[in-house]
Amino acid sequence: MGVDAPSAEALLALARDRSAERRNLLSLTLVDLFRDGNAALTDRERAIMTDILRRLVGEMEVEVRRTIAHRLADSPTLPRSLARDLANDEIEVAWPILRRSRVLEDLDLIEVIHHRSLEHRLVIAQRGVISESVADALIRRDEENVIVTLLNNPDARLSQAAMDYLAEQSRRVDTFQEPLLHRAELTADLAVRMFTWVSAALRDHIIERFQLDPAAVDQLVESSLAGLSAETAGEARDRPLIREMDHAGMVSPALMLRALAAGQVQLYAGIVEKLTGIRPRLALRLLFEAAGEGLAVQCRALDLPKPDFLELYTIARKARPADPEQVSRDVERLDQFYSTITSDAARAVVLRWRRNPDYLAALRAIDMVTHV
Repeated sequence: MGVDAPSAEALLALARDRSAERRNLLSLTLVDLFRDGNAALTDRERAIMTDILRRLVGEMEVEVRRTIAHRLADSPTLPRSLARDLANDEIEVAWPILRRSRVLEDLDLIEVIHHRSLEHRLVIAQRGVISESVADALIRRDEENVIVTLLNNPDARLSQAAMDYLAEQSRRVDTFQEPLLHRAELTADLAVRMFTWVSAALRDHIIERFQLDPAAVDQLVESSLAGLSAETAGEARDRPLIREMDHAGMVSPALMLRALAAGQVQLYAGIVEKLTGIRPRLALRLLFEAAGEGLAVQCRALDLPKPDFLELYTIARKARPADPEQVSRDVERLDQFYSTITSDAARAVVLRWRRNPDYLAALRAIDMVTHV
């Protein structure tokens, strides 16, 4: 079949006619022309028709463009130039093309990522196949919802550099943590790095997935706390003072809070030991782990009022860089967690910590307070 002037004029007439019947007819004509590698068109005819249609699409109503995009999104012979036009259209037109079309190349998708809306990027993050370069472009936009969608897409390929970057970002953006820990690209080394700032449930996932050795976990936490405190020297220096205060009846949960507020970390750890029997080394680990559940259990065992616990946690978080909004979300989460813990359950966990100060065992014991 040849493309002659009457057929082009007929197509133009269909495009300009605003009736629903004519719009439907135009949509069917477009689908017939470009789906399934229509053999009735030569390459030259297809090029001519593509040029005409690209100009016509700009004149059509959104409803018609949306219909065209839906019908042509899965076509392997959809002209790339027309696919690009539709992909850069309003989101209601663009989304089926962005979500499903295999005609678009990485450069086309990256252009949309750079120049179109958040909604366009969210749809791209759901594509069936996403290359590392497209994933990198999405990540560079630094949009939380887009990144979470990308992380939850098993068909997206993430480079090791992207995984490293997102793991570090997950210190302050907790919505990244769970999908990151379920990614196929996650290495044991990266999971171990995340161990100290994720929740107790996610730590259990890391331990089970990578079969971590308790000694390795202990060393990891020891390294993560390096620079936050000088444990051995501090413990020895503060013990006589703590004994004197204890004899004077001054050691109390309120003093524990005041010591930390004053920056006396070793004094704080010594007071915790006197009040709970938790060894200073473990007390400091519970203090500085970002998730905060261990600190909540310790404070609940002492019947510390919730506002005092939240103040203690907030002071401890200042020792590590953190996004203020993330800290606020963590405080809200721990506020709810603290309300679910009974004093008896917390004291039972603390008793286990006194018997076994191993950090890994301590983390596992936290689950007890939510199952009592």
